[in-house]
Amino acid sequence: MGDGGQGAVYGVPVPPGRFAGESLVYKEFSKPRETDSDVLYDMIVFREELSRSHRHDWAFLDERLTWPLAMIYTGSRPTQLKPSLNPGMQVLGFLMPRLKPEYQFSSMVLGGSKAQEMAFLLNEDAFAQRIELPFVSDENRLCLLSDLAATLIRLHRHGVTVGDLSPKNILFTLVPTPTCLLIDCDSMRLRGRDVQKQVETGDWEVPEAAKATTASDLFKFGLIATRLFNRHQTSTDLGGLRGIATDLVHLAERSVDLDLRTRPSPEEWLRALEQARSQQRQKVRLTQSNPHLNAWIQAQSPVRPAPPVGQQLPQQPRSRPQSSRGPTAPQPTPARIVAAPSTPTRPTPSNPTYSRVGRAVTMLLVVFVIMFVIGLLLGMTSGGSTNGSSSTVDSTVKSDTGPGGPSRAADVPGRAEAPGASVDYSQVADEPAADEVATLFARFYGAVNERDYDRAMTYYDPASNVVDTGSAASREEWTHAMSTTEETDIALRALSVSGPYTLATVNFTSHQDVGYGPVSNPKDTCDEWTVTYHLTHTKGYRILKAPREEVSYASC
Repeated sequence: MGDGGQGAVYGVPVPPGRFAGESLVYKEFSKPRETDSDVLYDMIVFREELSRSHRHDWAFLDERLTWPLAMIYTGSRPTQLKPSLNPGMQVLGFLMPRLKPEYQFSSMVLGGSKAQEMAFLLNEDAFAQRIELPFVSDENRLCLLSDLAATLIRLHRHGVTVGDLSPKNILFTLVPTPTCLLIDCDSMRLRGRDVQKQVETGDWEVPEAAKATTASDLFKFGLIATRLFNRHQTSTDLGGLRGIATDLVHLAERSVDLDLRTRPSPEEWLRALEQARSQQRQKVRLTQSNPHLNAWIQAQSPVRPAPPVGQQLPQQPRSRPQSSRGPTAPQPTPARIVAAPSTPTRPTPSNPTYSRVGRAVTMLLVVFVIMFVIGLLLGMTSGGSTNGSSSTVDSTVKSDTGPGGPSRAADVPGRAEAPGASVDYSQVADEPAADEVATLFARFYGAVNERDYDRAMTYYDPASNVVDTGSAASREEWTHAMSTTEETDIALRALSVSGPYTLATVNFTSHQDVGYGPVSNPKDTCDEWTVTYHLTHTKGYRILKAPREEVSYASC
């Protein structure tokens, strides 16, 4: 099915033994004597142990990794578990999952079925259209990065670093939801040990000597985010990210810092990506609902012309040395093709200096006006104001319904239940505090949905200054703001610690009567929110605040 410097991949028509009926392939090492078979054995055992000890992480990762499943050997039947303890045995390779159809696409230009490598997205959209790759919007790209960040969180948690983290080793699908699949997993480092010598893909090398570390993964994640939005294989220009969210630009800058300690964690990335995704949804809905604004933005935006007729396809990234392509055929060098006529462009002004300056000034004005218009629609309340779904209040916790402790009704894995609401926390299920934090939100939102506002107020830290719970007027004001609100589709998406606070990013949909929507859009009756709450832990978790810059929404 394919080969490379590290081995060849073969289909397995009839998988043996306990793998009967599964769709598998066999990777055979090109130099089996240069591999550490004991580490390969440990990788296989690691997967089985994870399925028992951290089943939520295992269920998540099992859909996103082509992880080794079983060793293939020749020689004497082993009598000891470790391959090195069986001198008459030689490990030749291993079985791994075959690519699912959703991670492949058909392209007449490229000669048939190809794996949907993320590397294809590091080109202009015209290139993707020409090779018949499914269209991937900016929101889709944010979702893919979020999924990749969530994968890194779980891998790093269990002592696995990717090492050669590059778009050539990341496949993607948009069906049913944007998801990433990491291939060549035998090249990953498990608890500091490697099956084969670590190598890196060209143009994705880290500046430090140490390879396949948590810091190197963070460096490369920042590059992926940068290049995924500037649509280029090697550029480090941050203009693409800057058009999405300033917070992402700051994270990308920190990712390539030579001081390894300043590189942002996957948790930081995940929070920022969720916020950016919510803002992107609002931006898309704004332009779709206002054709005049959409036409104006299109007219003012720089045109990305298609390459001229006969121009060669954009170059694919240089392959890493000694790399196996895994369960797909190697990519051929793109052929020269005849394209459709390129998009007409405006004539070049006679004065080139004026042209450059004029375009720069025009684009600054365009970006400012667009962001100003969108900012008005995304405006949130400040300080102690209330706006329905995102308000906070302080009170004393009642002993019978306090925020601490796991939910007694949480019978469904990854879901916290309480009267009136449930919270999906499957994405962070193996975080030690996940169940307790999710239970807090299930009880809080449940109280809101059941109109038990006095009980809802008990889930706030007494230090919260949003509402004076000793003031009847203040409590009445908060109750009025929440009086028509119902929260649904609640999901805890990210969980981390920052100083004295636990940061919990929650997505939910709010439904309310006309006049009770967000301050910037009070007529909204349905909004999708992304909120990062700052929690304290005194007598259980409590909500302290949700800073304005960490709250975003989009109209349903």
